[in-house]
Amino acid sequence: MKLTFLKFKFFLGSKFIERRLKKASSRKVQSCNIDDANSMGMICVIKNVNDYEAVVKIIKMINKEFKIPNIKILAFYPLKDDPDFLKSRLGLDFFTIYDLNYYALSNKGVVKNFISERFDILLDLTELKIIPLRLILLLSNSPFKIGSYSEEKKPFYDLMIETDPKDYFQYVKHVINYLKIFNKK
Repeated sequence: MKLTFLKFKFFLGSKFIERRLKKASSRKVQSCNIDDANSMGMICVIKNVNDYEAVVKIIKMINKEFKIPNIKILAFYPLKDDPDFLKSRLGLDFFTIYDLNYYALSNKGVVKNFISERFDILLDLTELKIIPLRLILLLSNSPFKIGSYSEEKKPFYDLMIETDPKDYFQYVKHVINYLKIFNKK
């Protein structure tokens, strides 16, 4: 196995995650119905134009149906080429592998702002273990973190939904159906 610098960064990031998971968290968990949410954050991986269009469609759908004033999506582009189709726009920012520090965490301002923002709902759209996004999920102080079910992901989420997150749009619709009935007043 050829050890590249990027793999080394991911290794260090994994070790950082393991150490952080052993420490007690000061984050207070608080569930939230989607109708009551004032802010929503999402993290995802965008590899191609179809992923990008699905994410833009998600932003439009949530804005139209729920009128959540603050929706932000942070995307990670894991490929080495230049993502000419990927453009930051209102509610959608991204970072690439070239933005990662030694622990596989981005030093970009949009990532730091995303981590520091306290979203009522933070939704992880990823299916696989993506170290930079796991670090963001771990470091975020959002009170309600949601993601797809797996034993390995239990320490990261407050609510896990067993579904296939390959199609972002369908996955978000499925999660929203749960959030509509969850914690209803």
